[in-house]
Amino acid sequence: MRVLVTGMIAGLDDRGYIEKALKLCATKGLHVPVFNLMDMVTRDGTKSLEKMLGTTDYIFELTREREWIRIGYEIEKAASPHVLVRAPATIEWNRINRKCKDAKYIQQYVRPDLIVTLIDAEWIIQKRLESPPKDDAFLAAIKARNHTIYEILSWMNEEVSLSEDWAKMMGIRHLVLATKQPPHSLYQLIRYPDIHSFYASYCMTHADPEIRRQVNSVIERLHRYAVVIDPKTIEIGTHFDDFRDKEAIYSYTVHRDLHWFVGKTDSTLAIHPYLERPPLSTGMMDELGHARDYHKNRYMIYPKGLSPFTTDSYIEKGRLFDSDEQFFRHIESVEGFRVLD
Repeated sequence: MRVLVTGMIAGLDDRGYIEKALKLCATKGLHVPVFNLMDMVTRDGTKSLEKMLGTTDYIFELTREREWIRIGYEIEKAASPHVLVRAPATIEWNRINRKCKDAKYIQQYVRPDLIVTLIDAEWIIQKRLESPPKDDAFLAAIKARNHTIYEILSWMNEEVSLSEDWAKMMGIRHLVLATKQPPHSLYQLIRYPDIHSFYASYCMTHADPEIRRQVNSVIERLHRYAVVIDPKTIEIGTHFDDFRDKEAIYSYTVHRDLHWFVGKTDSTLAIHPYLERPPLSTGMMDELGHARDYHKNRYMIYPKGLSPFTTDSYIEKGRLFDSDEQFFRHIESVEGFRVLD
């Protein structure tokens, strides 16, 4: 697979995440050439990115075009079925979100099969922005802008939005992964062209340790069959200096889970393994409702949970299970899922 990885170029632990996924690829015998557009644009940091951003959009676009052509040449030269290209969709500079309108170059020279946008919790990104490496003038300049939580969320949203536009224009898949997601997920996306993707929906607010252990066990086992997007890979901030930050984070959290996670995955699996049931999580029911509206497959592990609402509205017939063992037997024997590796 040729995978284009987008995401903010500041405050994101993208290099570490990608390196872990590539090491996993290597242990599985996959040769994956890697190309980083901004490293090539800046000649691995020897040319000043902040000075380039101070020029006109036209000159900066010509610089990127030259490197896209070079990436395309190197991809053909490598002749590998697996390639990873890292590039931003946008760059926040001087309070302006600069769009990298590179879709035509990407389509012509890279021809990706998939676009993956990396994200992280906004408060973690903010902390990283406050402590840039001493020798990075661009990140020092970003720190000096003292970006607010809202501005960070907006930058992240622009990355996802433009990446989604690129994917739609090219007729390819677009997924959003948190950098706390197991690197195994990115490895799976590189290795398996048609791998299925699940969103794991469960109550995150109220869960005793035993229930959380059961939920985690289901998710870990499902990773062997598919890419599983787990909402706990984004740690929601709990301390707010400003009510507007809290409002922005809550709105963004709902938008992310419903549209970036539920809306982009193939299926939603709701996990509610309570024998003596507390009420179903409102978040879970909202996620199942959006999965239905997006025409996604919907499964539920819910002991003795049969009701007109679960079987005729939120969950498709035949996809409500009393136990995780029932669910895994079903996806293997009825739907043809297989353990991948």
